[in-house]
Amino acid sequence: MMKRFNSERGNSFRVPRRSRVVIAAALLATMSSVVVQAEAAAPQDPAWYSYVLGPATPQVSPVDVEARGTVSHPNSLVKGKGKETTLTTVAGGAPASVLLDFGKDIAGAPYFDVTALEGNPTLSLATSEARQYIRTRAATTVSTAAATGATQVTVASAANLEVGNAITFGTGANAQTRTITAFNTTARTVSFTPALTAGLTAQTATSSSPGAPSSDESRSLAGVGGIDTLQPTATGRISGSYHGGFRFVLLTLTSPGSISLSSVGVDFQGVRATPADYKGWFLSSDDELNKMWYSGAYTLQLNLKPAGLNGLPDQRIYDGAKRDRSIWTGDLLVQGPTAMSTLGDEGAGYVKSSLDVLLATQRADGAIPGSPDFSKGRNPAGSPLFYSNNYSGYGARAVIDYYRYTADRDYIVKALPALRAELAYNDRSLTANNLVASNDRDFWQASQTGEVTKYSIDYYILLKEMAWLERQVGSAANADADDAKAEAIKQAVNARLWNPQLGAYGQSSTHPDVMVEDANALALQYGFVPADRQTSVLNALKTLWTPYGAIMGPGLLDPTGHTIEPFGNGMETAGRFAVGDAGGAFDLMRRTWGPMVDEDNPLYTGGFWEFKNSNGGVNRATASLAHGWAASPTVQLTEQVLGVTPVDAGYATWNIKPHTGDLKWAQGSVPTKYGNVAVQWQANTKTEWFTLHAETPADTSGTISVPVGDRATVTVNGRTVCKAGTCSAYQGTVADGYAQLTVPGGTYDITVSRG
Repeated sequence: MMKRFNSERGNSFRVPRRSRVVIAAALLATMSSVVVQAEAAAPQDPAWYSYVLGPATPQVSPVDVEARGTVSHPNSLVKGKGKETTLTTVAGGAPASVLLDFGKDIAGAPYFDVTALEGNPTLSLATSEARQYIRTRAATTVSTAAATGATQVTVASAANLEVGNAITFGTGANAQTRTITAFNTTARTVSFTPALTAGLTAQTATSSSPGAPSSDESRSLAGVGGIDTLQPTATGRISGSYHGGFRFVLLTLTSPGSISLSSVGVDFQGVRATPADYKGWFLSSDDELNKMWYSGAYTLQLNLKPAGLNGLPDQRIYDGAKRDRSIWTGDLLVQGPTAMSTLGDEGAGYVKSSLDVLLATQRADGAIPGSPDFSKGRNPAGSPLFYSNNYSGYGARAVIDYYRYTADRDYIVKALPALRAELAYNDRSLTANNLVASNDRDFWQASQTGEVTKYSIDYYILLKEMAWLERQVGSAANADADDAKAEAIKQAVNARLWNPQLGAYGQSSTHPDVMVEDANALALQYGFVPADRQTSVLNALKTLWTPYGAIMGPGLLDPTGHTIEPFGNGMETAGRFAVGDAGGAFDLMRRTWGPMVDEDNPLYTGGFWEFKNSNGGVNRATASLAHGWAASPTVQLTEQVLGVTPVDAGYATWNIKPHTGDLKWAQGSVPTKYGNVAVQWQANTKTEWFTLHAETPADTSGTISVPVGDRATVTVNGRTVCKAGTCSAYQGTVADGYAQLTVPGGTYDITVSRG
């Protein structure tokens, strides 16, 4: 398993957000080039600590409060001192409530310290990731006609009304909006001011501004969440139930009476990672990209379920903080590498435990479920959902990823028969044309028909992954067969699914003229696109871009209505990095994930969102705003920008190849089985000057690739090894704008200068 990254970090040290990149640049500029031992810790840079989003303490306090109705001294709940906060509700009046904002998503049980109460108060406790879903609009109709001048009408239902809120009768130009002064849920009457200026007929549509408590959680899916009803009978601490992911807590006194509170908070229940818990880290000259790395890491932490929580004995990686709170294979493709590259052994433990649940539910025909524990309802264990053939293949790839990052040989040897069975199951969809045909769903929940480009590429990826694994722990003959089948698929995709009019690959044989993001992105990432077609595909993909990210493709709408998938956008950024378009990758990252790390965005949670609409928002309350499959920037900034990737299992061999784009510098550390791989680099594209410092573990080896121009001189630890395209040491080669050097584990200071 991975060695932990032990460092002397002062956890109380915090750098103001506006200063941290400046400090990091100063530290980087003054770092010594003295040779150190290969196992030495990475250079310590406290500037990255302030990006860490995990709460510093197990008890989390709100950062803001908003009161409605009769509430005295609400700000005491934020300040933690001052006069007690008292909520008072009278019959027929506006229910007293406080809306608590914790600034970002957290998880756990909200609590309230009660110091006094009158009557028999009933409290409603609702949580939400987004403020816009914490209160519910009333939606009803007028049940009895009302005359001009009326100040009271009878409605079909008085639910969700609140005194002081707006109520609208009718629609369009004839709508009349008034202010609610009183309502009676038994008589179903609502009083308002001013009087009606035109009469209302029965069945007139009626709605109100948001008022009554609501929750954006899905109890039916996750077995947690929903609205808690609390009925305190004495002073002391009262706690709500566990809630998996929320930024806001709405406490409403729904019955007549009063209640006084001295403090409120949340007992954080989950993985609360502080800087000391990070085994990998990242920092660069771009503040927005830095925020993305740590938001992805925090999203993953919000998705982790510790053993014992919610009645389950094992650790699991769920897809989202609040929904579905299930293991999903597609999500694991992003979550697994994120967990292991940020939390090291702890993250690997969650991956392994989740894979155990997945493999235990494999069908006799080899199919792995898309989710082994979906639709839990009141049963936390849930039941397997065989979502799609494609997701079955994702499950096998997630197992292989675990081995690639950890080198847990015993585990993968035991799992190999299951993976071979899954491969055989997926092979049933291969046509005589060496393409995959399946009337099957994928990550955006809609079916695709014919011989599908993305499904074919996905099967190619699985075959290549299995070939790598077979050579590591299995059969060389199997590996050769898998490689041959994969190569046949690649040739078939290029021969049959390329569309010259699109300048890209079509969706499928039945929809050849439909431009899609995911298939073309994967084609770039996995080497399907010949060099003379790469620019065409990159340009075609840009036709799908909006200010908020790339849409899936014309006509490819998720049934729930969203159009921008961070999961798919992550495929495109990976594809752009793969063909050297770091500038395009950064541009798309900033469009897609930039708004998610903007603390002024109303939907900010500190986590990454499941999806977006074409206008950059979300379209339903159950939209997950801390969803693991969206965390690809964390992995890609580590592997493509810092440049560190595993080649053989556990990083026994590794590759360091930074894609610099418009960045001036980057640095960080990656945990491995053998020790940490630490990298820092600086670049000046105008002068073609580049320096890289790498510390790699003993007993490993790898390649270091640095960007070079045609006339560049490359020195390693003070020795010139490449000049004007010719290298004399480290088996050096120069191609595609990089000088590649093969080196044993150790410490390297590499400089590139114009010759």
